[in-house]
Formats: sequence, structure tokens, C-alpha cells
Amino acid sequence: MFSHILVPLDGSENSQSALKVAIKISRYFGSKITLMAVIDQSRVTLAAGNIPMDIQDDLRKRAISVLKAGQSLTDAAGIDAKTKIESGPPKSVITETANKQDFDLIVMGKSGADAFDRLLIGSTTAYVVRRANVQVLVVNAEEKVE
Repeated sequence: MFSHILVPLDGSENSQSALKVAIKISRYFGSKITLMAVIDQSRVTLAAGNIPMDIQDDLRKRAISVLKAGQSLTDAAGIDAKTKIESGPPKSVITETANKQDFDLIVMGKSGADAFDRLLIGSTTAYVVRRANVQVLVVNAEEKVE
């Protein structure tokens, strides 16, 4: 039913929870998983329209770190996941990637690292749910048991 799952990761607790759910789905259906981090350069574009190289490098390093953490979870589960780094507005990049490639499911967190932006421009998750041509599974962060 689900042969290829896209899991957008941003380092948030919700995206990690989404990955754990995607791993369970992958085990059940034998699905491939692609982990994706999106470098949102629009957050740091200066008035001149250029992003200093050191900030670009920091954004890329952060994306790599987020994907490595995700890949550690898939490796521990015995799932060979591919990784992908894209640049642009996350909501558009996630939707376009899923719509134009061979994905049939997106598993993502209810809210992520851009919780403040949600107040200003709308939730990335809500945008993806409305615009994706594939199934979208929205996952809440895991509740902590004390």
C-alpha cells in the first residue's frame, strides 16, 4: 500500500515522533523511506538579497546533523533510508517533492521548528495536507510518561 515514504525532518520532537511512526509503517509494508531536511534560506536572507557563506554553511551543517540523527534511528531499526537536502520554503519544497517524485505517503509532525511562523504565515503541515497529491499522516509528539 505504501511503497515509498517521505519524512521531512527539522530536528523537532514532532519530526522525530513522525520518523518513529514512519519506521513502524515501513516495517509493516516493506516501504522505502527518504528522510528530507529543507534549508529555509528565506529566514536569513539579508536586505541585499545574499546569504553570507558562513550562514549557508551553518544551515547545511544543521541539515546534515538532523538527517544523521534520523538515519541513526532508521539504522537501529534495520531500515536503509535515503537522505535528501533541499533548499527553499519548507512547505513548498515538501509538497513539490512528494508530488513530483514516487512518494505515496508523507509522514510529518503536527508542528515543528517553525512554530512561531505558524502564527504569521500558516502551518507547514496544514499547507502540505491541503496541497499534497499523496496521503499525509500527521503525527503528534510523543507524550512523556513520568
